[in-house]
Amino acid sequence: MSRLLDHLRERVLLLDGAMGTQIQARGLALEDFDGRENCSEVLVLTRPDVVRDIHAAYFEAGADAVETNSFGGSPVTLGEFDLAGRAFEINETAARLAREVADAFSARDGRRRFVFGSVGPGTKLPSLGHIAYRELEDAYAVQVGGLIAGGADAVLIETCQDPLQIKAAVNGARRAFARSGSSLPIFVQVTIETTGTMLVGTDIQAAATIVGALGVDGLGLNCATGPREMAEHVALLAREWPGPISVLPNAGLPELREGRTVYPLAPDELAGWLGRFVREDGVNVVGGCCGTGPEHIRALDRMLRDLAEDGFRPRPKPRKPEPVPAIASLFSAVPYRQENAWLAIGERCNANGSRRFRELQAAGDWDGVVAMAREQV
Repeated sequence: MSRLLDHLRERVLLLDGAMGTQIQARGLALEDFDGRENCSEVLVLTRPDVVRDIHAAYFEAGADAVETNSFGGSPVTLGEFDLAGRAFEINETAARLAREVADAFSARDGRRRFVFGSVGPGTKLPSLGHIAYRELEDAYAVQVGGLIAGGADAVLIETCQDPLQIKAAVNGARRAFARSGSSLPIFVQVTIETTGTMLVGTDIQAAATIVGALGVDGLGLNCATGPREMAEHVALLAREWPGPISVLPNAGLPELREGRTVYPLAPDELAGWLGRFVREDGVNVVGGCCGTGPEHIRALDRMLRDLAEDGFRPRPKPRKPEPVPAIASLFSAVPYRQENAWLAIGERCNANGSRRFRELQAAGDWDGVVAMAREQV
């Protein structure tokens, strides 16, 4: 087990911002992607200098950790670009590049930097019938195996949209651990849309129940919305989730301006919201998702330093979470709560189950309906 969990017990950790936003800002040509449009992961092979530069920019801005450029690195997703057979190599390289940059910054000042192996949801969700569960779990086992080999400190299963996809990723990661003889912390980040649920309809309570049953190390939120829309969900995790909590919002809800997607939240605004989550909800990991860059991470670094007694990072606010034992469907959770009241169900007063009751209703014989109910009582 890495030292990451020990670190999180002592200090709030600052993760990096968006990778995709920074890649797009560099104006790369199609040739840089080896002719594979929108395949950001191939850059670890074709333009490792760009990937190193992005990691370095986030460390320069004050980040304690970066995510590998492997968000779409499963063989299933890479297969759409004819790269499925190179999935292990791509993930190993992504982790190695991030590790090299992290270690170089650590050598400067002796401060430990961490690498989170990024594992995205891919483009096929099992609950929607896009892919068989076992095929997805097999793919995740390959991806995480590469991240381990490259030197990642943790596995971050992020932007999760389907509980069954989360289960496949967690179980795939554990298969990779067994093969490699090593074990890393596993963090899960779910994505709650503006509808208040994950893409397939799962609410935050159900997500916490399902992820809790998988025994992972941390749970949090990322992507889809800005911090304002996450506040209610963060508060629920603070009350009920016993482990570390991470929050990586977008830079606000995206807006379309003159044909371009713009994320409107300024760095100081993002820092204000995440500072509130640290102070009030006891969040352990903060960072940014879509639309965020080094300037946002720099503002978060300043915010954390202002909150810290030692002028660097604050200790996480102590929480006393009270997890609610529950069982969850795909959509919602039901607490295991014993009702003390006696409950009787009059099944005869049911138009589907009683022909006599249905006929009385059809005839408008409400006295007969009431009499039938009294007879049953």
